[in-house]
Amino acid sequence: MLPTVKEISKMRKSLGIRQRELASVCGVSQSYIARLEKGDINPTYENIRKIYNYLQSHSKKADQMDIEVSKIMTTNVVTCQATDSILTTLDILKKYGISQMPVLNSEMRVVGTIGEGEVNEFLMKGISPDALKKMTVSKIMSPALPQLPPNTPISAIYPILRFSNAVLITDKLELKGIITKADILKAVETYAESGI
Repeated sequence: MLPTVKEISKMRKSLGIRQRELASVCGVSQSYIARLEKGDINPTYENIRKIYNYLQSHSKKADQMDIEVSKIMTTNVVTCQATDSILTTLDILKKYGISQMPVLNSEMRVVGTIGEGEVNEFLMKGISPDALKKMTVSKIMSPALPQLPPNTPISAIYPILRFSNAVLITDKLELKGIITKADILKAVETYAESGI
């Protein structure tokens, strides 16, 4: 039995697959996938089957892989300090084109997460931009992202990424890397090409 359109949309997002990629593989336009996920069109059985089969194959490959996360993690993690100003942090986010990053304390230990979402949330609460200038990251940061050791198998980390944008890789509290859905997708593609 094929999943519902809503389930397919959720599955695509959890795998980190872009609408454009899914459309290309399945022989439809990106706007078709977008309209499908919004519920604006009634898809044919054949199109739903192709889309589902592609997503299912990626899901199975990711779940079966036993590669340690240390082999696919991004090691150059962009971070900021809890004592940094909000403006400094926004400059870092903009410079590296990222939406969030880990926050470290003076001992270089992860103590939270900061991103555009946290800043926007404070602005929507009525905090003025001038007041933000005087605030430090520690005042508005969110809890730290999930953390796992470098020898964690990818099959164990994959389910966490269904609920978190990223997972930090730490060794004895020291930040070693970060894993995102994009890293998982690259690993799946490498796995598929090598036939490991």
